[in-house]
Amino acid sequence: MSDGSAQKQVPRFAALAQATRLHILACVAEAGPKGLPAGVIARAVRCPASTLSFHLKELSRTGLLESRARGRFMIYALRRETVEELAGYLAGLVGEGSAKKPRKAATRSQKPARGADRQQMSMFGD
Repeated sequence: MSDGSAQKQVPRFAALAQATRLHILACVAEAGPKGLPAGVIARAVRCPASTLSFHLKELSRTGLLESRARGRFMIYALRRETVEELAGYLAGLVGEGSAKKPRKAATRSQKPARGADRQQMSMFGD
């Protein structure tokens, strides 16, 4: 990962680090490319208009949402390319999307390590 790529994602992660914004994003994503009017989003997330306006501005500023006017309403839609870029960045952190296999936990049937056959007392006295 380049340092520039990481710096580009910081504002997006900051915008997503809030439960109401995640809820807004989920509602808008569910609506698909047609998007949702701000009033419908407000009712779905139970958020006052002034607070919703602030959250929508932050999500739009970072490129996660796009807005367009339809009559006297503002319609908000997910910017798929930005979300896909963010998902790609996260996938790169775990090795291009391939999750690493978890290490197998030791079982009691395995031979104990050298010198581990003696009982040790823990600080809890067990």
